[in-house]
Amino acid sequence: MPCLKILTNIPKSRIPADFVDKILPLLSRVVNKPVDKFLCVISGDCQVTFGGESTSPGAVATLESIGNLGPVENKLIVKEVSAFVERELGISPNRFFLSFYDLKGYNVGKGGVTIE
Repeated sequence: MPCLKILTNIPKSRIPADFVDKILPLLSRVVNKPVDKFLCVISGDCQVTFGGESTSPGAVATLESIGNLGPVENKLIVKEVSAFVERELGISPNRFFLSFYDLKGYNVGKGGVTIE
């Protein structure tokens, strides 16, 4: 169950209502997992600062996945996700911070059980 979480200082009213639906096909392609396995959350109106500057649009994100992350894969993922975020939200790639977490199945639970 790959999960993308985005926290941004953009007002909720400026986040397109279909943002999470539109990003899923991109995530599916670059992480190489089926769309129906993804979770995506975006939260606006957060306090975000980059180097002490908090007035320009910015976002902090995490991408968690069981596998399909690594040095080569992450370069493609961050490039594609950053471009999407810039296009959809107007956040410059230099104000978009993405951390990757390659999880083990026993550290992920869904439906009351861990994913092994």
